[in-house]
Amino acid sequence: MFTIGHAKVRTCQGMTRREMLRIGGLGIAGLTLADWFRSQHVSARPGSGARRDVSCIFLWLDGGPSHLETFDPKPDTPDTIRGPYGAIPTNVPGVHISELLPMLARHMDKCALIRSMNHGIDAHAPIPMLTGIPGESTSYGAVVAKLQGFRGNMPPYVHVGSRLGVGGGRLGAPYFPLEIADPTGSRVTLPQFSLSADIQADRFQQRRDLLGAIDRMRSRAHTSEAVERMDLNYQRAVDILTSTRVRDAFDLRREPEPLRERYGANLFGQSCLLARRLVEAGTRFVQVKWYDGPAWDAWDVHGADLGGMVRMEQSLCPRLDQGITALLEDLQGRRLLDSTLIVAGGEFGRTPRLNRYGARDHFPQCFSYLLAGGGVPSGAVIGASDRTGSRPISRPVGPAEFAATLYRLLGIDTNDARVRPFTREALPVAELAG
Repeated sequence: MFTIGHAKVRTCQGMTRREMLRIGGLGIAGLTLADWFRSQHVSARPGSGARRDVSCIFLWLDGGPSHLETFDPKPDTPDTIRGPYGAIPTNVPGVHISELLPMLARHMDKCALIRSMNHGIDAHAPIPMLTGIPGESTSYGAVVAKLQGFRGNMPPYVHVGSRLGVGGGRLGAPYFPLEIADPTGSRVTLPQFSLSADIQADRFQQRRDLLGAIDRMRSRAHTSEAVERMDLNYQRAVDILTSTRVRDAFDLRREPEPLRERYGANLFGQSCLLARRLVEAGTRFVQVKWYDGPAWDAWDVHGADLGGMVRMEQSLCPRLDQGITALLEDLQGRRLLDSTLIVAGGEFGRTPRLNRYGARDHFPQCFSYLLAGGGVPSGAVIGASDRTGSRPISRPVGPAEFAATLYRLLGIDTNDARVRPFTREALPVAELAG
């Protein structure tokens, strides 16, 4: 036997294609790249009912953003409910948002708001708002990857930030996301898409030529569609390993410095920029988690030993405002906004009444989500909360309905039997997705 990278490969006395390409660095969730590509042929088969080809950038505001300080302010309530901040008009007549989001107010004509989200789980967990179903660990990105497959050679599902506890779930390892913990380095390390250190590209090409000779000999005896499909899977895996195109999509150094500054010199802003690069290159679903750090860096504004309301003014809302508006402008300038759905929200909202520290606690009974691009109706406001933001008073939307809406907007047929386990037969919100 001889070794390529860390894998042992037999010679012509029994050498297999799988062993030829199982070299160091190919593993993604325990699979080879060829195994990963093979899943596309299972998932993107005809009959899926997909009508639109839309990508998604899901901005997960970890910790639970206050709806009263973002998308559903209550300026006409007592200060114990209203809080220290006011409301401002947007460029959509009659729609007001928090004064902490002044740039977003000028882009509301590209957005839609759901002000009547609700569920019954007050724990910090991405379930159900990243899955649609309580107790489910199969994320939206995994379902999208399974049903819509690859565009070119780009991974269909990428997660930016630390892990959230959802992924491939019941769909299995091929549908877990490619994870990028920190996009801000000079170059993101992607061992999944790299040749092993002890094998150069030209040496790998020699193995590729040898493999081609073996293929030609095999093709005389094997001409089935299954063999041709297997060849395509391995060809695509080789193309990734011998090309920089996929790796380059993750390299923020390729962006002009003024654009990087426009997104914001922080992890969230740079993650938004990376998300744009990925969808432009062909990734279908990018999930961005609000950056890690001390507890007070997230949206969990309890006060006392955790960050209080001042964090909303000093860092949280300004960084959200800058990052999301840069993303909207960038996508629009590249003519990608109509084909890219942006979603922003967290696990729940915050209590309408301020606590004894002048801050807000967990509140899943009523909260807001923002959607933009991807064909959503411009300036739409779906549902409404009561005077204090305590409960929906019109068009309540639960996680399963939200999931069905997202899938429909991404071009997935929600009547497809493969989708039903993840929506429990909920219908999309007609005002958003028809």
